[in-house]
Amino acid sequence: MLKSVMCLGLGLWLTGAYSCGARSAEIVVSPSTETVALVSITGELEFGDAAAFQRQTEQVREAVVVLQSPGGNAAAGISIGRAIRKKGFVTMVPPSVNCASACAWAWLGGVQRLMGERARIGFHAAYLLRGGKARRSAATNAMFADYVGGLGLPPQAIAYVTGAPPERMYWLTLATAQAVGIKTSLYAAGGIADLLEQAHHAPMMIQEATDYPGNDIGRLKQTTLDACLIACSADRTCKAFTFITYRSECWLKNETGSAEPRNGLVSGIK
Repeated sequence: MLKSVMCLGLGLWLTGAYSCGARSAEIVVSPSTETVALVSITGELEFGDAAAFQRQTEQVREAVVVLQSPGGNAAAGISIGRAIRKKGFVTMVPPSVNCASACAWAWLGGVQRLMGERARIGFHAAYLLRGGKARRSAATNAMFADYVGGLGLPPQAIAYVTGAPPERMYWLTLATAQAVGIKTSLYAAGGIADLLEQAHHAPMMIQEATDYPGNDIGRLKQTTLDACLIACSADRTCKAFTFITYRSECWLKNETGSAEPRNGLVSGIK
């Protein structure tokens, strides 16, 4: 019987063997400050980890998700990334730590992405393992392209994160992130709480039932008003945003333009 397994991970190209094991990643939620939780995800991602992450963070309003994983199940990485974006969480890979494949896909979901010095964030295309050989999975890569498209990543970023074949890995650097349009900042110890505090207290005027058409620089799908505000506040090029409440959709803008009345929309301007 031909067994097909959808998997992302380092094991194949390191050892030449399938390595997506049955052990789930360890997910720990702990308070970091009075308002910001610290969520750590360590180990290989399995399918059930997405549900576990959502369950354990259900009551968490603000968090930094710290990732350390060689990869794992593709669907888990995408689902965790979607949940991170919807909750408006920040993602971070600590200094000298690896976060590859499915882990890197989850990291992309952060409304702000941080990486420490010498952190290794690796991307390659999704694959199916058939008869001991890895083959690109068109369906999974299409699902991933839809996910990152919803994060507002430009085409060159999507091409980069899906471009490496299964036996290779593209290791992201700050310079590469800037070049392909993946907004990333260098992590400074002790700076996470300050970053979130600044985002929430950035001077921004919120306007109900108001739209600012045009001047779009990014779109976030399945997100919240708080996450939309944080994303715009953390982006120096963002001057305004419009949040579509009935779609849970956020549009970031580099200019304000002219305001138009429209029910069901909330806008903010710096």
